[in-house]
Amino acid sequence: MRETPAPWKHGVVLVCNNERPPGAPKPSCGRAAGTGLKSWLKDAAREGGGPAAECRVLNSTCLDLCPADGVAVAILPGDEVLVADPVADRQALLARVQGHMEEVARQEGGGGGGGLRGALDRLRRR
Repeated sequence: MRETPAPWKHGVVLVCNNERPPGAPKPSCGRAAGTGLKSWLKDAAREGGGPAAECRVLNSTCLDLCPADGVAVAILPGDEVLVADPVADRQALLARVQGHMEEVARQEGGGGGGGLRGALDRLRRR
């Protein structure tokens, strides 16, 4: 194994697109809802500029939240996990991602071991 620099800055947003079969005991976020939200969020973050434009927005398999009323979204670094309506909550989610990535960028600029690199280093030390 070898380390390599991440091709993105500031952080990662994971959007669940898990699709369970009909009749499964747990609900699922849904492939169409999750993929649609991820695509919109990625484009909106890039168009908005700033640190959020330099984060990575990815589809994810199950984040183990399994909401019946939205899509699970994790914002990293950190432990922020949200359940968002894939249409009604779009703007609020974008604002949350922008604020989070701006804070990460501020920490990175301060040299205090913050940001994505600092979060990864803290995880390695656990």
